[in-house]
Amino acid sequence: MSLYDSDRRYRRRFWGGMVRFLALSGALVTTAVVSYSFGREELNSGVRSFQEEIHQMELHEDALEQENANLRVVAEKAKLTVAEVQRRYAQDVPQGERRELLDLVTARLEAGVAPDRLAFLIESASKPVSCEPVETKRFLLRTPLYNGANTSVSFANDAVLVTGSGQSAKTEDGLPQAWYDPAQPVNLILRRIDGTEISVTDTLPIQKSIEQGGAEHRFLVRPGARGFVQVSAERCAYP
Repeated sequence: MSLYDSDRRYRRRFWGGMVRFLALSGALVTTAVVSYSFGREELNSGVRSFQEEIHQMELHEDALEQENANLRVVAEKAKLTVAEVQRRYAQDVPQGERRELLDLVTARLEAGVAPDRLAFLIESASKPVSCEPVETKRFLLRTPLYNGANTSVSFANDAVLVTGSGQSAKTEDGLPQAWYDPAQPVNLILRRIDGTEISVTDTLPIQKSIEQGGAEHRFLVRPGARGFVQVSAERCAYP
C-alpha cells in the first residue's frame, strides 16, 4: 500500500469522525434547544396558571369582603328593626299594673261580664268612694302543727269570713313550732256567705277586697302578736 492511500484513509477517518461529531453535537444542541423550549413553555404555562389562581383568589377575597360588608349592613338593619320592635312593644303592649288590669278585664269579659258593666265599674272607680270606719280584728293562722280555735274572723254580720294558714316557725335548731313564720308567705282566704271565696298567697302585709251585699269589703292583713294576724276592714260603696 502506498503512502498516498494511507494518508487518504486517514483523512477519511478524520473527516468521518468530524462529521459524526458534528452530527452528534447538532443532535445534542437540537435536543437541548427543544428541551429548553419545552421547559420554558411549561414554566410560562405554570406561571400563567399561578397568576390565574392568584387572580381568582383575589376575586374570591373581594367577593368575601363585599359579602361581609353586605352582612354587616343587614346586621345593622336587623338591630335597628329589633330596637324599633322593642320600642313599639314597650309603647303599645301594657306592662306592670296596666298589664294586670288588662288581664283582669279580659278575664271578666271571657267569664261573661257585659262590656257595658265593666265600663260602668271602671268609670265609677274615678268617683269618690264612701266608706265606713275601719274595724280591726285578729285571728290565729293555721299551721301544720296548729288547727285549733280562733283561726278565723267574720265581718259585715258574718257575711264575710277571713281565714288563712302559714308555714311553721322554726327554732335555731330547726324544730317546727305551732305558730306561723311571719317572714314566709301565707295563704289568705276571703269567703262570702254564699260560699264564694278569694284566695291569695303572699308575704304580709296583704291587701285584698271582696264584694258582698252591694258593698266592697276591703281588708289589710298584717302580722300581729306571735301566731296572730291583724285584719283591718272597711266597708265601701260598690261601686
